[in-house]
Amino acid sequence: MRVVAAKEQLLNAVQIVQRAVSVRNPLPILSGIRFEAVDNKIFLTATDLDMGIRCSFAAEVIEPGAAVLPARYISELVRRLPDVPVLLRAEAVTGSVTIQYGQSETSINGYPAEEFPDFPIPSGDLTFDLPVEVLRGLVRQVVFAAANNENRPVFNGVLFELHDGYLQVIATDTYRLAWRRLPLENCEKIDINIIIPGKTLTELVKVIEPEKVVNITVTENQILFKADDTCLISRLIDGQFPNYKQVIPQEHLTRIRLKTKELAEATERASLLTKDGSPIVKMSLEQNTLIISVNTEAGRVHEEIPVFQEGEPFQVAFNARYLGDVLKAMGSEEIIMELTGPLSPGVLRPVDDQEYLSLLLPVRLRGV
Repeated sequence: MRVVAAKEQLLNAVQIVQRAVSVRNPLPILSGIRFEAVDNKIFLTATDLDMGIRCSFAAEVIEPGAAVLPARYISELVRRLPDVPVLLRAEAVTGSVTIQYGQSETSINGYPAEEFPDFPIPSGDLTFDLPVEVLRGLVRQVVFAAANNENRPVFNGVLFELHDGYLQVIATDTYRLAWRRLPLENCEKIDINIIIPGKTLTELVKVIEPEKVVNITVTENQILFKADDTCLISRLIDGQFPNYKQVIPQEHLTRIRLKTKELAEATERASLLTKDGSPIVKMSLEQNTLIISVNTEAGRVHEEIPVFQEGEPFQVAFNARYLGDVLKAMGSEEIIMELTGPLSPGVLRPVDDQEYLSLLLPVRLRGV
């Protein structure tokens, strides 16, 4: 393989695909990035066998071929190269690659290219498009509620339900839940019920450029996201997602309306005096005033926020970190909070959007 590439294009492609590089896999070759030069293009690929990313860009291919280089070395080297054309020359026998830049060069020992796992692009009839900004909004509002638990993989994923032209996206770790719904044009005949790893969606929004459209293809056990010259392929999570509809309260005893920023800042200040492993803040509602309080060995916090109150007074406690995650995802200046009791889930939703909500399970208070 001999190819000449622009430094900035090479750096961008390396930074995109290295997000799929395996960090704890016993197969050494999965810690590498595969370079393949063909038809005046260079393709970069990385995978951890659960998720894979491929990125391509135009380059001067002098001699086609392939090579696999350790991601940690090639990414750091390319980042530090001067802004000049870069020549990559691979030795088929040894697997090493020489990188020439100006009058200088560096040689990196690689892996046998033929041992790198295949990267077939899934194809199928279940396909639809989403604008990048819509996809980013979905991920931002939902993925924070997914778990990170190797023993319960279903909760590590995000449920995508597409039915009758409406896409519903749900995530839960059993302590909190986030739900989003939006209409999709030209998708009335598509039915999808799949669980996508939360990690996949988190990495996806980082590698797809703004103002693009993402084409999504779903197969029996994989999903493909494609935008221009970047592809991300992921395994789907096998299993039955919990019946989220059963846990969302349909009635409430108390409803309050308040400013999102005021609650977020008060919660953050109050949590400063809580224990790291148990950042619990207490809320009390009395006469259109929400009181945020903490009383620990480190000190005491008492904050009052004016609210519009409907219904009974209440006293409840929440995990401050979980509550903060919910408030960051709201995307609205004002929110509605609905409660049915000190141990029942609290429902938070934007004032101006009925197609999104988050559910948060309270923490039991002493004596309650």
